[in-house]
Amino acid sequence: MNYKPAQLDGQLLAQLQQFESDLRKQTSSNIVLIAYQTTAEEADNGAAAGGK
Repeated sequence: MNYKPAQLDGQLLAQLQQFESDLRKQTSSNIVLIAYQTTAEEADNGAAAGGK
């Protein structure tokens, strides 16, 4: 599968950053969350292959 960075609106990005901050506090680790989504080509291939 091929992935590209997810296109998140401001509210979703803020939620992701808050979750990242919460995890850092809970674990005392420098955690970085990265959001990816499949490329349109991959999504089309998955649908054509019956979702496999």
